[in-house]
Amino acid sequence: MALLDWAFSQPHKDCMVTEEARYSFADLGSAVVAAATMLADRVGIGTRVGLFIDSTPNFVLYEYAAFYLGAVVTPINRTMEEREVRSLVERLGITVVVSDTPVDLGAQVSTHVVSGEFDVPRVETRVRPAHIGIDDPALLLQTSGSTGTAKGVLLAVRNLMANYDATYRWIGVGHTDTILMTLPIFNTYALNQGINMMAMSGATMHLLRRFSPENVAAALERSRPTVLPMVPTMLTRLRQAGVRFDGPIKVGIAAAPSPSQIAADAWHVFPNAHLYMGYGLTEATAIASLNHIGTAADHHQDLTSTGLVVPGIELRIDRPCGPDKRGEILIKGDAVLRGYVGTDEPVPVTDGWLHTGDVGFLADGRLTIVDRIRDLIIRGGQNIYPGEIEKVLTEHPAVLEVAVVGRPDDDLGELPIAFVIRRRGFDPAPGALRQWVQERLAPFKVPVDVIVLDELPKTPTGKTQKNDLRAMVR
Repeated sequence: MALLDWAFSQPHKDCMVTEEARYSFADLGSAVVAAATMLADRVGIGTRVGLFIDSTPNFVLYEYAAFYLGAVVTPINRTMEEREVRSLVERLGITVVVSDTPVDLGAQVSTHVVSGEFDVPRVETRVRPAHIGIDDPALLLQTSGSTGTAKGVLLAVRNLMANYDATYRWIGVGHTDTILMTLPIFNTYALNQGINMMAMSGATMHLLRRFSPENVAAALERSRPTVLPMVPTMLTRLRQAGVRFDGPIKVGIAAAPSPSQIAADAWHVFPNAHLYMGYGLTEATAIASLNHIGTAADHHQDLTSTGLVVPGIELRIDRPCGPDKRGEILIKGDAVLRGYVGTDEPVPVTDGWLHTGDVGFLADGRLTIVDRIRDLIIRGGQNIYPGEIEKVLTEHPAVLEVAVVGRPDDDLGELPIAFVIRRRGFDPAPGALRQWVQERLAPFKVPVDVIVLDELPKTPTGKTQKNDLRAMVR
């Protein structure tokens, strides 16, 4: 493991830093072996190990202890209730759970409870690392299913080597960098651009247990980070709170509905930031394309695409149509998932090509995302991509966030409804926002209603939960 190599070459360098303590690469390396030794009586090659641990060094410690033993690591959303965890464990075939709180998961599941933020067991001996093959499973992540129940995405060592392990090079991170991790540590964005990027590059990672503008402002001053992966909601909240950091920093932005507006927010908070945005999905391990935008003073003009396809990924547009030749995005390569777990849904791979369910187009080799196929609204036989409406509305100076869904209609099939979050100090009238769209898009794309909310329902990674919004208009 690269983590143990760094423990050998730079043992005294900070590996993880929290508000409570600092832990060197040597600290983590020896702790991983100790924890693996303690778990070895119940964990072996292929054992599915769930991690129900908050954003603390314990998560990293026991993740790598499981990897050391050849286990399959399954991060579990720490906000889940016990009954939800029990259901997930049963559905995904997890037999061992490491948790930072007592949980009753039944007699078939072995549970180990850790305490504090870095719980290193005392052991007399040291086990040897497992020897696993490149096609052995290593990570079992979760992604939303068509039924609303999360399904497991099984990734092999080959998947991680092709994508996770190359991410630090694609972003340009080295052992002198400092990563500030404000995302929940159990999601794939944090796993890749936080934990794994630290382990592969030898960088230092500062861990925040909870995001808030106050916590981030303090961490920026304390740690002076050079890398900061974020989601758009975080950036807008930092801007609203008046947070500012003038140091040189790379800021990653995931799932931006209106990249130009989010870029403006980012440069307002981080005036010397190099921005990068990307596109990816769990079924393709992580990243499929990356757009290195640059700094406010020196950047290219492409603020709408997700950039160039990363090395090792083949990408094509299926059945392109329309002026921009849009169609479903298909992906091929070693990053494509090994299979699904805990669902009857078929794996959407044909002849090696992963059907992403996303609509996009290529121009000069750069990928632009239009929308999700499943979010498509069909109004009287005419296709409406909600992302087009969302992009137009987020360009309005009074609008912070937007989500557009379809409402069933007996006559036309579906009608577009826009849910809007206002920027602080603005109070736009729904009619004025509809007029804004009417001046910029075809009449059939204009929302029949604009509903103003205080906040949109979100996943822990900042993605809008459109199923909740659809339920509100049915």
